[in-house]
Amino acid sequence: MHLPRVKVVLATTLAGVLLTVASPAIARAQPTHSSDPTPSNSLDEFYVLKNLKSGKVLQAVSSANGAKVVQQPKETGEGLQHWFLILDGSYNSFENFASGLNLGIDRASTTAGAAAITANRSGDLNQDWMRVGSAYSGDYFALKNRKSGLCLGISGASTANGAQAAQFTCDGSANQGWLLTH
Repeated sequence: MHLPRVKVVLATTLAGVLLTVASPAIARAQPTHSSDPTPSNSLDEFYVLKNLKSGKVLQAVSSANGAKVVQQPKETGEGLQHWFLILDGSYNSFENFASGLNLGIDRASTTAGAAAITANRSGDLNQDWMRVGSAYSGDYFALKNRKSGLCLGISGASTANGAQAAQFTCDGSANQGWLLTH
């Protein structure tokens, strides 16, 4: 008579344990993203953005809201160099793996030279980027900001570690070329 009750308790306990263990994986499998515009697709793997001129990758300097985005050698920044690609038609957003913040332009500026930062998902167009490949060979492309119409590059066309990423008039230069890779 007690045997069925033991089975129910055991099954319930086992289900609770499985949900507890699986919950973090389930929660990460579908990361939350900006709702305006609503992304049509989210790739559940992360990428790095490699600069054509320097060969270095984009990295947030910290996981804080408003953190500057710079270039650094690959694999020196842990998850700060890793970005989830969020597809929305012809535009993309890049969510930083370590912080959950989006790549955008400081104060949503439309001015050339304005710094790239990571910021809370806001739905503002300064966090949307179009990949434009016409100026580059192979898989390299420019990242054109939806709000400003300017392209992401490295200030002063620098190849130095820690050089600031910012937006500039799109000119097809190597410091504005990017490769999406693992």
